[in-house]
Amino acid sequence: MHFSILFSFLLLTVPVTVNACEGECIVGITNAFLDRYENGPLKTVWKNIANQLSGVMPNNPGPFTAMTYLQPIFDTYRSRAYDGMETAIFPSYFHGKCLDENGQEPDGCPNPDCSIVCGTPGSLVHFYPHLRYIAFNQTRHLVKELSSPGSDAYQQVEQNVLNAVQSNQPSARMLRIYGRSMPILLELQKRADDVREQLKMVLERVDFLLETKCGGSGNGDTHGLPDCSWEDAMKQYILTFP
Repeated sequence: MHFSILFSFLLLTVPVTVNACEGECIVGITNAFLDRYENGPLKTVWKNIANQLSGVMPNNPGPFTAMTYLQPIFDTYRSRAYDGMETAIFPSYFHGKCLDENGQEPDGCPNPDCSIVCGTPGSLVHFYPHLRYIAFNQTRHLVKELSSPGSDAYQQVEQNVLNAVQSNQPSARMLRIYGRSMPILLELQKRADDVREQLKMVLERVDFLLETKCGGSGNGDTHGLPDCSWEDAMKQYILTFP
């Protein structure tokens, strides 16, 4: 009886070898991709979008101000990015133990290079060419969704832009000049419609701009996305986890 209790206690206190990417490993790798995208290619893409948006707005507010109109997209992206990225990597693709058809763990598993798709750092390293596409496609999908007219974030951005345009409308001056000879309300509505269409055209290019910034070839090519790969650094980081 005493032996049984002692044995159970030892099982609870002896460190358990982790044979899969769990806990801190999942959080760390997910955040590593998110940080690289947000502080690298996405930052460049949003600056490009802000420049274009400023250029098509009648009051030409400047890129810095135009960037503030996009804040709803940024806020929503940050609130959803982690869960989406984690799920796309773990467990949607990488999960489970690394066992072959005979139920054996092959050489290199769990580290440093495991040739079976599973949930270990060695597997993530071996299949890194695919992992980079998972991270890219998840990022592209989310920013495209948020930059499309059907999203709440897009509607908020549109309202920000329209409010900025309307607050700078020279309506009083136009009324003094044109008096009753010009249907001013129709003209203002046409201007608002034009701005809506221009905003849509600017934001619908966000996924193209991201792919271009990443080096193109976002179609699964092993050597694609060279500027959004971070392969050497990411492999080294992944292998810091047991």
